[in-house]
Amino acid sequence: MTTSVLPRIHSNREVSKDISSGRVSSSRVKETIAALAHEGSWPELWEIADSMSREGSVLFDADGRIWVDIGTAGHVSLEPPLGATIPFRLWVHTHPWDPYWSQTDKDTLAAYATILESALVLGHDRMKWSRNGLEMQTIEPSGPLSTWSSEPCVHYEDGRSENQ
Repeated sequence: MTTSVLPRIHSNREVSKDISSGRVSSSRVKETIAALAHEGSWPELWEIADSMSREGSVLFDADGRIWVDIGTAGHVSLEPPLGATIPFRLWVHTHPWDPYWSQTDKDTLAAYATILESALVLGHDRMKWSRNGLEMQTIEPSGPLSTWSSEPCVHYEDGRSENQ
């Protein structure tokens, strides 16, 4: 059973040591990722995922608790943990290079459309938001993704610096 992660920044040396020795799911790595997400430090979060050559996922629940998952080089899924409180406020995940809504991401958003408020995908130099219930261009014209905004990619320096 996955537990929530308390945000805590560890030194770059400690985090790099864990990653280089294959301990990509260590408490130091996960706590640092949670802290960076909590602070909205999106480029730094992407850099850690990139240094692992893996995708990462961060989930904020309705109570502000944070869960961190480390995936593979090309996939990380949203797996709502036991004990989390819905609705989920924000799901953040990284892509290896460019931020976009992959078919897997779209399937995930559709599956959790009624219990997830917003989502963010991070790339190497920019990010892409989608929010549930915004009245603007949507990801799909009908079905569960018709309530999810299709927002343009923004460069990190132009985007938000805080989580939802």
